[in-house]
Amino acid sequence: MIYGEAEASEWKFERGIPDIFFWRSSSARCLSGGVSKLFLVDDETLKKVAALFGEDAVRVVEVLKGVDEITDIEIADKTQIRLNLVRKALYRFYDHSIVALRRSRDKETGWFIFNWRLQPDQLEGFILNQKRRVLEKLETRLEYEKSHEFYTCQTPGCKRFPFEEAFELLFKCPACNKPMMYLNNDRIVEILTRKIEHIKVP
Repeated sequence: MIYGEAEASEWKFERGIPDIFFWRSSSARCLSGGVSKLFLVDDETLKKVAALFGEDAVRVVEVLKGVDEITDIEIADKTQIRLNLVRKALYRFYDHSIVALRRSRDKETGWFIFNWRLQPDQLEGFILNQKRRVLEKLETRLEYEKSHEFYTCQTPGCKRFPFEEAFELLFKCPACNKPMMYLNNDRIVEILTRKIEHIKVP
């Protein structure tokens, strides 16, 4: 496996993970006006979750949070987003149970009407599931970093190689033909460890 400079950089680990994954559960007033003992459902948290699904999804959520129930056509009208894109965002939310769907039939046309509503109580499960996925990837990467030595020519844009591959290349960069030297990855290990510990804090 080969990682490029951008992948090995501190920026990737310090800023590449959405801060929603460092969320902590706590009691707070929820969107409905009641008190949620399990999950902080404020506008900021909701927006961060929606942002994981794209800019259109954020605008769709802005409409959903202000109503009890609404059709996809009405959402498209309010956001001025194309109906197919609104539906795409809604179904992505639906796949994660962030929204609920109620289907009814128009008595005059016979067509189905799709009514949508937010399910704030499902956000905790979604975030915890995503956190587990992020943790698995970080822990796999940490193990890889700890169990390998890396070599690089230190030329911007060139890749680093684990010892086994560098050895086969006779420690010469295949891109620029410069000699490769040992690359200390202690900083990457430190950042990965810190991120993992931060996410694991209950």
